[in-house]
Amino acid sequence: MVLEWREHCTECAVPQCYRDCALYVARRDRKCARLVYGILRNKAFSGLLAYGADMHFRRWGKIEAHLTGRFLSIGQIRLLDGVNRVVTAMVNAIGTLLSPINRKRRVNGGLALLRGHLLNRLGRRGVAYDGFAIECYSFEPGTCRLIVELQKSKITVFREGLDLELGYNCFAPAIALPAEFDANDAFDLMVYPDGDRELRLVFTCLDFVVRAGKAAETEAAPAQRFEAKPAAKVKCVAWDLDNTLWHGILAEDGEAGLRLRDEAVEMVRWFDERGILQTVVSKNHHDDAMAAVKRFGLGEYFLYPAINWGQKSANLQQIAERLNIGIDTFALIDDSPFERSEVAAVLPMVRVFAEGELAQFRSRPEFNVPITEASRLRRNSYLTEMERERAREISGADYLDFLRSCELKLRLFHPDSAEEIARCLELIQRSNQLNLSSRRYDAGQFGELLANAEMWCLAMECADRFGDYGIVGFASVDLSGREPVAKDFVLSCRVAQKHVEHAFYAWLGETMQRDGAQRLLIDLIKTARNRPLVKVFEEMPFSTESSDGSHMRLALDLTGTVQRDDVVRVDDSGAALRRVS
Repeated sequence: MVLEWREHCTECAVPQCYRDCALYVARRDRKCARLVYGILRNKAFSGLLAYGADMHFRRWGKIEAHLTGRFLSIGQIRLLDGVNRVVTAMVNAIGTLLSPINRKRRVNGGLALLRGHLLNRLGRRGVAYDGFAIECYSFEPGTCRLIVELQKSKITVFREGLDLELGYNCFAPAIALPAEFDANDAFDLMVYPDGDRELRLVFTCLDFVVRAGKAAETEAAPAQRFEAKPAAKVKCVAWDLDNTLWHGILAEDGEAGLRLRDEAVEMVRWFDERGILQTVVSKNHHDDAMAAVKRFGLGEYFLYPAINWGQKSANLQQIAERLNIGIDTFALIDDSPFERSEVAAVLPMVRVFAEGELAQFRSRPEFNVPITEASRLRRNSYLTEMERERAREISGADYLDFLRSCELKLRLFHPDSAEEIARCLELIQRSNQLNLSSRRYDAGQFGELLANAEMWCLAMECADRFGDYGIVGFASVDLSGREPVAKDFVLSCRVAQKHVEHAFYAWLGETMQRDGAQRLLIDLIKTARNRPLVKVFEEMPFSTESSDGSHMRLALDLTGTVQRDDVVRVDDSGAALRRVS
């Protein structure tokens, strides 16, 4: 795939945030530096090219690429990179010479625009990708998470978190792309640290691939290069059961005739403490085997157990896909020489061990990983993801049913602490798509807003049964007049399309109705980027009271029953109505 990576921001409101954001750092072209030193070529690393892409993410920093749908071979990519380096060096020199009259370095911007048009036309179509290869070196001690997100026409169609360890990391998450698509499909790929972490990473590969085993040209499947040998560290251990985890054969001795191997149980707990995931790959009857595993008190340790009569190599590949980690990070422990040989022949990148080698594991470097609080909780995070998958399966094609199964909760409260106020201000300064007024406050103005007795200011915190999103929104309602008017509303894209917006306005309408209001008014400033919020008001029974260009005043009739769904539960115990005394 032809990809051009650019710096972007996960939560921003360009260009307003250049003026009032405390995190703004000017590049030479006066745009914000989302990476500390941009994207540098680091020749100490190599992969697809003869260097690695060295980048230090600042808070909210991300890299983004628009998908062209066109394929170039590795040789063509390397040739194009060489030409680009020469041309870029020349344009940079010209831009520097003209800097007194070219402060925004429009010469460089022109090159970027030309390069983008050229990449949209280079290469051929017709390659159906089924994976995205990521190879990088992390300088961060312990574990950190990298988010990979694919959007189609600004709607997220894929999002996964990948756990990075200190040192070399390799992943190939399954992301399917059609063989034919064009610019009208508007596919965009984003990669960024989770939790606004500031990380330094060196990427040696970020590209779509055709994974091993798929029919494709040799150069269309660079993911195979990642699977040629085992990774430096084991991330998942797959256990056989009979005469491996326990003494005895379930089908012959029955559950009563089995006896746990003490050294195996010790290793299960040792792996778990280090954040090494574990699963089961066994030829047995599934229900009987899992009943025995659970009776021994080990069921919670194993993720996506594959207990069937299929080939163990195929089962391992399916588990790797479900865990979203590279098959080269797996190790199999099995007493059967036949099964070990079958896996080694089909998957040479998987380490295989006999059950008699357990005593050596503590001293083997591939299992030597740091113990952190995050590593201790890693299994639980995957168990949480398994719950999400089960919820999706239960919901089927009905998205609202799926949201209901997530048990979304919205907590409303007055922001009082410094941390709460800072987060709300960040959302106001940076939110675009779900922003009612696009009004940008500085710290002083925001403090005055919070202190205004005629304004009802609310922070929004969201969670579901899988985890906590934290503070995701802010709203202000003007109570000074005869009718309440919503002035500000911002919501993080992290909870977009989860009916949080609908739940808030239905709750606000009900609250104002109980306070005696007959209408709830909304002051909406339409922009080129807040169409998703405009759509929310179109889906709810708001009427247009007045419209003057981009400014609209909407009204919600409160004389009857306020329309409200059961997708999001609202906790307003901390949001007591404050009025002028």
